[in-house]
Amino acid sequence: MSAAVAGQSTTSRQRQRPDRLSSQDRAIFAELQRDGRTPFTTVADRLGVSEAHVRRRVKTLTDDDMFAITAVADPRVVGLDCMAWLGLNVRPALIEAVADALLKVDAVDYLVVSSGRFNVIAEVSCPTSADLEPILTSLRALDGVERLESYIYLSLAHQQFQWFLLETPHGVPVNGAGVKGRPREFDPLDIGIIRELEQDGRASFRTIGQHLGVSERLVSTRYATLVEQNVLKVIAVGNPINLGYDAMAWIGLVLDRDADRATVARGLGRIPAIDYVLVPSGPFDLIGELVCRDGDELLETLTKDVGAVEGIAQVETFPFLKLLYKSTAGAYGVGRSTVPANSA
Repeated sequence: MSAAVAGQSTTSRQRQRPDRLSSQDRAIFAELQRDGRTPFTTVADRLGVSEAHVRRRVKTLTDDDMFAITAVADPRVVGLDCMAWLGLNVRPALIEAVADALLKVDAVDYLVVSSGRFNVIAEVSCPTSADLEPILTSLRALDGVERLESYIYLSLAHQQFQWFLLETPHGVPVNGAGVKGRPREFDPLDIGIIRELEQDGRASFRTIGQHLGVSERLVSTRYATLVEQNVLKVIAVGNPINLGYDAMAWIGLVLDRDADRATVARGLGRIPAIDYVLVPSGPFDLIGELVCRDGDELLETLTKDVGAVEGIAQVETFPFLKLLYKSTAGAYGVGRSTVPANSA
């Protein structure tokens, strides 16, 4: 995992964080959200700027952790077969201490401080359910944790981290890489390629081949196959806060008794502000994440967009008060980073 955010409030980070992307930087980012491995010469031609300018801006923006170019892959492919959404009720005075402790747990890849029934929410990923049990036991024993509820991921219904594409004339929402049901077995070379691309999505096939002891051509062929099978994609993924999305929330949904869960999930997936919909165990029929520009857009999304999806009986909202990401895409991208822990 990459370094986590230190845990500043959204308001304080708005005052201290670096300037947001310029219109030209946004255009570069949007091109790399379509395909993070697009040659810089192609990006430059499309935008009418020099290749050197594109290369320079990408280096600056990735060095500043405004975004990362990385692999987004189903974590089960690399042996993480058990994922869960954890809701914790923590005594207010100890929220920061509990959050800090959670960030030290290797299995935790996504963490926020929220409000409502749960004031700390985490996503964990580990090899098996047997590995999850001691993690839950240790978290329940943390000083300040009054209650912990775990929601095992049964399936991923929708995923997209390409918000900018939805704002452009030719933008088409594209679901993130994922495998329906249990993924087929992948050999160590496939897994090695994914791991290399998680660390550097633009690493050359020659470099990857050298690291893995195989030919450049073999890496290229395997990469093309993984992409074609929708197991893997390489895109630019950024911290939503730095990209201008200041209002985020998890939502837990209870459906009408006769509602079809798959149909409701597809309806939610068509809402641009929703980037993540999963099918969990437990009392919620679906859990989703909303990424919005501001509070007004968040409210409008909840009332008009989510409210218009047939079959939803109840919606419980968990607004993000603090973001303590290890990963800007949760378990579905191990290599990504956000603002370093010592940064504003």
